[in-house]
Amino acid sequence: MLETLSYPFLALVCFISASIYPLASEAFVVSFVLAGFDKITVFIVASLSNTLGSLSTYLLGFFASKFFLEKYLKKSIQKAQKYKKYCDKYGFLLAFFAFLPIVGDIFVLALAINKYPVLKASIFIFLGKAFRYFILLSLL
Repeated sequence: MLETLSYPFLALVCFISASIYPLASEAFVVSFVLAGFDKITVFIVASLSNTLGSLSTYLLGFFASKFFLEKYLKKSIQKAQKYKKYCDKYGFLLAFFAFLPIVGDIFVLALAINKYPVLKASIFIFLGKAFRYFILLSLL
């Protein structure tokens, strides 16, 4: 029973840590593995959920009205607009490094505001998140 409820909790933590509220999802991932949960399942749940969290930021930036973005995310948008030239040339790298603390959210928002293709963004965001968790879990 505990295992059944724990994976959805891990998914929620990983989703939130990449979207709404900065949490250290790595600490939860390590804790789950050290508590005896299956390493591969933890890897899959964490990678997918963290990717979906970043994609929620992407979709907000892509579809939200300019008024909403300027009212609630003004500083983030100003930072994101500085990355315009990088989005065009190195968008895949910005997406891949979306797992980085602080700047990762700005990278994702920059990709969204500059209308970087969602499929490309999704793939490279997932690869970056999975890479981070793979390295982390391989150290355990």
